[in-house]
Amino acid sequence: MQKWDLTYFYPSDDAWEKDYEILESMINHFETFQGKLNEFDTFKAYHLYEEKFITLLYKVYPYAHLGSDLNLKDSVKGNQNQRVGLLLSKLGQKTSFVSPEIISLGEEKVISWAKNDDFLKAYVFPFEKLFRGQKHVLSELEEKILANYSSIRSIPTQLYQSLSIIDRTDEEVTLSNGKKVLVSAASYRALIEESENPSDRQLVFEALYKRYKDNKSAFANTYNLVLQQRAASYKSRNYASSLEAALDGNNIPVSVFHNLKDVVYENTDLIKRYINLRKKHLNLETYHTYDRFLKLAKSDKKYTYAESKELFFESIKHFTPEFVEKQKSAVADGFVDVLPQDGKRTGAYSSGFYGHHPFILLNHNETLDSAFTLAHEAGHSAHTLFSNEARPMAIADYTIFVAEIASTFNEHALLDYMLKNVTSKNERIVLLESAIDGILSTFYRQTLFATYEYEANKLVEEGKPINADALSKIMIDLYKHYYDLDIAKENGKELVWAYIPHLFHTPFYVYQYATSYSASLKIYSDIKNNKPHAMENYLGLLKSGGSDYPVNQAKKAGADLTTKDTFLAVITRFKELLDLLEETLKA
Repeated sequence: MQKWDLTYFYPSDDAWEKDYEILESMINHFETFQGKLNEFDTFKAYHLYEEKFITLLYKVYPYAHLGSDLNLKDSVKGNQNQRVGLLLSKLGQKTSFVSPEIISLGEEKVISWAKNDDFLKAYVFPFEKLFRGQKHVLSELEEKILANYSSIRSIPTQLYQSLSIIDRTDEEVTLSNGKKVLVSAASYRALIEESENPSDRQLVFEALYKRYKDNKSAFANTYNLVLQQRAASYKSRNYASSLEAALDGNNIPVSVFHNLKDVVYENTDLIKRYINLRKKHLNLETYHTYDRFLKLAKSDKKYTYAESKELFFESIKHFTPEFVEKQKSAVADGFVDVLPQDGKRTGAYSSGFYGHHPFILLNHNETLDSAFTLAHEAGHSAHTLFSNEARPMAIADYTIFVAEIASTFNEHALLDYMLKNVTSKNERIVLLESAIDGILSTFYRQTLFATYEYEANKLVEEGKPINADALSKIMIDLYKHYYDLDIAKENGKELVWAYIPHLFHTPFYVYQYATSYSASLKIYSDIKNNKPHAMENYLGLLKSGGSDYPVNQAKKAGADLTTKDTFLAVITRFKELLDLLEETLKA
């Protein structure tokens, strides 16, 4: 079965509606706790009630959210999803008193209550986090005012979805051979990869970016709304910057971000060396950014979903049985939606909710990349399964910062397995190119986008205008430094900031791909080289949920992200793979 089975949650929309109404009726009861949290029994009762509410929410929300993502053009599912969003906004308003009231009790009293109660013990670390950041928690009235604005926080995401997916019309183009093709986000990469005609590649690329160019002001204004919302939030909560506000909640030193940004910015020579190798080997007069999809070696090999799954299972079978079992469970029938379809959300993700099996969304197109995407998302879902089984609800939810460790770890394993079992020079080139491109996309490219976010937020902090030209200039400068390519000469590429949904949906998210990749490479290398307790330490991370700060979790698993050395190790790995590719091409 290659489709989601959402009857896992509810047999029908009517059944969902009944629970939604129950959930809605429960919200007002939160107000009865206001002003009474200074009494232990009420304090405990509040958290018991909150978990009861969340338990039901974790059925109601995924049914609506996942159903909507299967077809963003389905107004019924979209309406359900929006209703849950409004419900969550109302919840925020009704519970805005909680953090200020808990802080007013004092850390010593609250931690003592938690440590001496079997149920509340799970809340010790969340309470410690709350008190650590108490200077950013406002008065009860101020929190209530901010909560009243919560319903508009999702508007940029909704606008972006409307512009990029719901109201878009995919362009049909006629190739040089007379064939008409529809260019979509799901198909354009394969169309470019398969094309030997430079004019066709340009045609496909420009067709994809046409929607961004035609609507560049709308995209820029939408992104400006993202930036201004973040600025209003960090200023209200007494942070020095949007970056500090994004990192502080999980106690991530700002130096981690800057170390990553600076290491990558100072080590772009290998990218230029790789591009020159590609340009020469592919016999290209001019190299464009979209030429990155051209392959140094052609392969007709397709990876069906079933074959991709089997390859992944083979790549991990030498790890501990506990690890293997969770990875297989992650891709069980009914929990993976495999193929692209009209209206379906693009890309891929794993969505997990406490008490339930996680769901994976794919847009599998039988490429090598899609095989690696399966392994990647399985890592996320397995992480969720480990965490949910090992931790109570209060500390089961792991942070984004460590999430990508589990996913990219699986990619390292799959690559090693495939390289070890490759039987031809051609396939070795394909795999090496894939590995190098993986570092480029996960480590370098995501850091480039993170640097773009940093610079875009600085425009707001400095009171400078935000428009399409200003945002595009940041990208033009970064691409010139990273790749020595002038994207201003490509029709629309300067609007790549509008193409990246994470920049709109989850600001200051993408840098964590690079930090997690760096951490997972270190952890994987330790396990691969049989370092004592390395696998045990890694399983400890997967089971730790949200029970510690993420930098500490990574360090306990063997990766110290507070130094530049962990990031520089990725540069070294990139050079090793590039050297091997050059040798293979010459052989």
